Amino acid sequence: MTDVVLIKQKIRPGKTERLKEWSEEVRAQKDEAIVTLQNEGMHAESAFIERTDEGDFLVYYMKAENNHEVYESFENSTHEIDREHENVMRETPENVEDVGEYELLYHLDNPHLP
Repeated sequence: MTDVVLIKQKIRPGKTERLKEWSEEVRAQKDEAIVTLQNEGMHAESAFIERTDEGDFLVYYMKAENNHEVYESFENSTHEIDREHENVMRETPENVEDVGEYELLYHLDNPHLP
């Protein structure tokens, strides 16, 4: 069964722009980012900024066959883009706590997509 995860983390004040800069770096290094996804067994990854009266939040979506294996592969990765991602994720959230509480109701994939 495919693992689908949605994570929400409060962004430190003044760090939203750093996340936006990082997203530009990821897009600029798309080929390397895709290689790391393939190495990790990740099917999809998306990141969003949610702006609220309480501050900005990073909302992160991941889809993989096994998220435990994804995290393990990420931790052992030698790709520079993964190490930079790790640095950004230490720098920008207020803490690593997931402040969202989501119950997956369903997840569908179109089986006819390439």
